[in-house]
Amino acid sequence: MRNQFIAFFLMLAISVIAMAAEEKPRSISTQGEAVIYVVPDEVVISFGVETVDKSLDQARGANDEASSRLLKAVKALGIEEKYIQADRMHVEIQYDETRSSFRVNRPIAGYVTRRSYNITLKDVKKFEKLVDTVLKSGANQFTGFTFQTSELRQYRDKARLMAIKAAKEKAVALSLALNCKVGHPRTISEGGIGGYSYRGFNANANVQNVAQMSLNNGSVDGETLPLGQIAVQASVSVTFDLIAP
Repeated sequence: MRNQFIAFFLMLAISVIAMAAEEKPRSISTQGEAVIYVVPDEVVISFGVETVDKSLDQARGANDEASSRLLKAVKALGIEEKYIQADRMHVEIQYDETRSSFRVNRPIAGYVTRRSYNITLKDVKKFEKLVDTVLKSGANQFTGFTFQTSELRQYRDKARLMAIKAAKEKAVALSLALNCKVGHPRTISEGGIGGYSYRGFNANANVQNVAQMSLNNGSVDGETLPLGQIAVQASVSVTFDLIAP
């Protein structure tokens, strides 16, 4: 009798497991990426002033003088002070390397003072003029520049919607190849949201990708700028119900 009960419960358990396996919903997961190419409407420029002297006071004084002359020239271009970000002055001690192998015993040979600046230029047509001005007005370090758009949120939202559409299109294409249909979305997750990249975009062969050019085609106020375009990117992963025939 006991063996009959054990056999009965085993059969019941197997039946439940089989039913659960049969009832597990079918699904299909895809990824979509989109990139929108945009002509930048602002640029952030980074540069600095470095001075060297045996006297700390002389090094700082020379740096202050060069920085003052630099800022005056920048503001003369019509750049508002709120778009100028200045870092604190950094001081580096230079030691006499020829006197001793131990720093604690080496005399101080001089001082290096550095101050860096970031300027957000709202008129990209003034880019070259600004670079020329800062290099001629006291800046002896030019650390780089980044083109960007002031409407990043708008373009990111648009790229996200395009990425979702791309994921749906890929799911439909894959399901049709299997003679199935795509149902309602079950889960959706957002991947890394890209900020800016250069004009070239390397597409992943395993991802449905969409690219859209900006409408102004690189023209600002009727002038063609040699600035190229920046890429605003978005990616999503979506899981859909898979409906079998």
